[in-house]
Amino acid sequence: MTKLTDRYVRDLGPPEKGNRVVFESWASPDAVKGFGVRITAKGALAFVLRYIFDGREYRYTIGSFPSWSVLAARNQAKRLRAQIDMGETHPMAERAAKREELRARRQAETFGEAVEDYIQREQIGRRQNSTAHQVRRGLLTDCAAWLDLPVAEITAKDVRKRLEELRDGTKDEAARPYLANRTYAYLATFFRWCAEPGIELVPMSPMLGMRKPWEGEETRQRWFTNDELAKLWRAADSLGGVPGAYLKIALLTGKRRSALAAMQWEHVDEDCVWTPPTDGRKRKRNKRLHGVPLPKLAQRVLSSIRPAGTTEGNVFPGKIRGSRLHPGTTLQRRIRTASGIEDFFMHACRHTVETRLAELGIQPHIRDLLLDHAPARGAGAGYDHYTYRDEMRAALEVWAGHIEALVAADGVTVLR
Repeated sequence: MTKLTDRYVRDLGPPEKGNRVVFESWASPDAVKGFGVRITAKGALAFVLRYIFDGREYRYTIGSFPSWSVLAARNQAKRLRAQIDMGETHPMAERAAKREELRARRQAETFGEAVEDYIQREQIGRRQNSTAHQVRRGLLTDCAAWLDLPVAEITAKDVRKRLEELRDGTKDEAARPYLANRTYAYLATFFRWCAEPGIELVPMSPMLGMRKPWEGEETRQRWFTNDELAKLWRAADSLGGVPGAYLKIALLTGKRRSALAAMQWEHVDEDCVWTPPTDGRKRKRNKRLHGVPLPKLAQRVLSSIRPAGTTEGNVFPGKIRGSRLHPGTTLQRRIRTASGIEDFFMHACRHTVETRLAELGIQPHIRDLLLDHAPARGAGAGYDHYTYRDEMRAALEVWAGHIEALVAADGVTVLR
């Protein structure tokens, strides 16, 4: 007669392959019919309860050893056995019901709710993506018709139809093929996350095998001439306030638009060096964020929008309290109108700073540091821990002086 004890279970030898179950068979008031322990070929131990309900045999796993002791597992088996003998329900049915309830709840989650969850858990939590707010805005704005639709009900046809509408335009929307490709990328990553184990909002991504909607996309190589730089600076003056200051700092530093929009007052030290925060868990990043010594002109621009006594918070706040400026389509449209440069886009500021600094004789590795690129120096880059701060400051002062000469031909003291 077999009596299970912690020592007995601990000393069980594993089978050569598969698993075997030892059922308790000792005669005692505490004995539970069908209670046993399962051991696999790898030595994993778990307590089980074998029972028959409505003529069908089931085997329910109570828990693993040693997380569960024999006494605790036997008491649990006794409770379940009493429930089974009453004939009302049984543990496997309850487990199936819970799974079905969870599946139904997941499938009922709307697209809008799923996007918010995705942004927090994936874009911010796992990826530490500095452009997470752009992804969120893109999904919620460009797929607004799906906000209240259960995410599990969005089909491949729905996705293709929306992408083609963005590409070709509708009676209410202009054709925006570049936006269609960007939305395709956002949705592909989102639905892939929805189908991951443990998320399971959809059984599989509806975009599997779907190609991007437009093959005509080209890398834009736009940069601004002296005349266009002067127009953009005057456009910034006409915009005024936060938007105008943002455009000026973008022209002066060439920083990525998302990194610049996330600028905080506490990240600018007493030497006027702006050091954006980085994820300390990562040793290397393709998109680095180097500390940048702000030239005097940039300092004057920022001082014009800094509230008295402010030491923290967004440098470029948005309209909603606590939010930050969104340098997207609306702002770019305003800049195009104010400057008369119809093909303006924010990323061209980076192309301009890189190109014009090269014209002014600034060395490539200094330009790389200023624009947050990994310096292409071979193995030596990993050994060089010098900050090049003085060289970076001198380079940006040269660049700021070039802009000052373009905009204020009669002197630079009044330039802001």
